[in-house]
Amino acid sequence: PYMNFERVEDGEIEDGEEARDQTNEGGRNENRPVTLYYLDPIDAIQMHQEMKQMENMEKSDIRITATTLAKAIRQASNKGNGLVTGLPIEPLTGKLPNINDGGSLRHKLVPSDRQLFYAARCLGRERVGLFGPTASWDANTVAQGDLAIANQERKREAPNRRNLTPSQRQYRHMDGYMGIPVFYTPEMKRRQPALKRLLTGVEEENPVFFSYEDMIEAWNLMKRRSGKRSKTRIPAGPSTVEVFNLMDIMSAMDKEEWENRNQVNWLKPLGAIKKSIMPKKKKSSLASLTFVPPKIAVEFKDKLASEGNGKSRLRPMRKI
Repeated sequence: PYMNFERVEDGEIEDGEEARDQTNEGGRNENRPVTLYYLDPIDAIQMHQEMKQMENMEKSDIRITATTLAKAIRQASNKGNGLVTGLPIEPLTGKLPNINDGGSLRHKLVPSDRQLFYAARCLGRERVGLFGPTASWDANTVAQGDLAIANQERKREAPNRRNLTPSQRQYRHMDGYMGIPVFYTPEMKRRQPALKRLLTGVEEENPVFFSYEDMIEAWNLMKRRSGKRSKTRIPAGPSTVEVFNLMDIMSAMDKEEWENRNQVNWLKPLGAIKKSIMPKKKKSSLASLTFVPPKIAVEFKDKLASEGNGKSRLRPMRKI
């Protein structure tokens, strides 16, 4: 991630002495540093090129690095004052330097503009913060790059909005914000091998794609492989494609995992061992979800690992 600055909204209140140190002369902190994790390498490349075009940044060593989604989510889930950086604690006061001094940073995930464009035309677009009057309006707004401006305007108008649809009322907390879209179609499933069904208790696998293009490519591959053997004719494309917010799915999976853990009676070792070795069949659909990473991101990661950038970073010599 590269450090940027975001504007603090009027509704956000920062408490504590550290927040007061960050305020300007008017009494309110207008900007704060933030680091961004891009889910689409194309968006990261565009930001990298914009940074290189800035004054005094042409000769700077700005690089694009790849990391895991798990690490990005762990860092982005820490809100408030953010995560601690490498600066040490002040020896005289014992306090951490504030955000303006580089003591801590906030991390955020940036969804792919390309996938938001596809999400605008899928069922459940309100789950990722697309509350436009029509699906075409949302898609055109994303394509023109005006989604962030539109979300800021809708965030200010959200308390006074009425005549909402049932779906918009259910996901009203996403109005003015952007989620991470993942795509799912109930028509695409895969039966698990016998050994995996025995160990996990899950009979079938439901793929969830980070990329709409990868889902269509997988559908065409499934159609070619099962076209001659299947008795029913597979259509040219999925009839229903739903879009979900990744953070909503992960929160639901985490909640379900804790509920299943609490059901195990650890006072009876034999029962706990039996349940861990031969689990019961899971009726919940969350246990059968399998996340499919975007193909373009995997290829970009492999390209970074194989090519590099031609600049060496010397490691410190070891003491003998």
